[in-house]
Amino acid sequence: MLLLGLPLGSAWAQEPEDEDPPPETELTRPAPTPVSPDTEPEWKTRFGARLLAGAPDGTGAALLIHPRSWLRVHAGAARNSLGTGVRAGVDLLPARLLVSPVLGLEYGHTFRADYERLLTRLHGQPTTPVTGIRQVDYDQVNLSVGLEFSPWRHVTFFGGAGISYWFLGVSDATAFIREAEAQEGQEEPSLTANPLLLNLSTPVVRLGLILYFN
Repeated sequence: MLLLGLPLGSAWAQEPEDEDPPPETELTRPAPTPVSPDTEPEWKTRFGARLLAGAPDGTGAALLIHPRSWLRVHAGAARNSLGTGVRAGVDLLPARLLVSPVLGLEYGHTFRADYERLLTRLHGQPTTPVTGIRQVDYDQVNLSVGLEFSPWRHVTFFGGAGISYWFLGVSDATAFIREAEAQEGQEEPSLTANPLLLNLSTPVVRLGLILYFN
């Protein structure tokens, strides 16, 4: 009996005991992935509203989308002393700072603008049309350079100046030419003419506010 128990005891003594895994050391712990201090967090698309006042734009309101840190797109409506129209444009933001430069490109179309007020603006003095032209449509392309100030995440103030190119379409060119002749005191000519497209440029100045929803 003693001989039979001896091998069993020896085998039991030779079995290793359960041991806890060795603790992690500086050599075994995986090193964290290095992060560059210049790395910016991933940009998330932002949405908001844009309010504007200026000359010759008048006042306007638009919705905007900010899909990239350097790009913003807006579309809305505007009204000035000549009439009401629609506007759409893009802003380029080359740097994201507390006070950032901004480059703007905008297209607009004004419906049924008041022709008498347009003549007054062009001549620099009150001018009354003497023909049947009373309303015209015109397009605008605005180029501007400015600055914007963002004191809080959801609020941005902006301002700028630039140049506005006007494209005035006159479907009844005959009446338009008679208008010019009458302004100069000449007799009414007998003529026919095709539609005209008149171009002019004016300076543009604007101030505005952007309110972000997210």
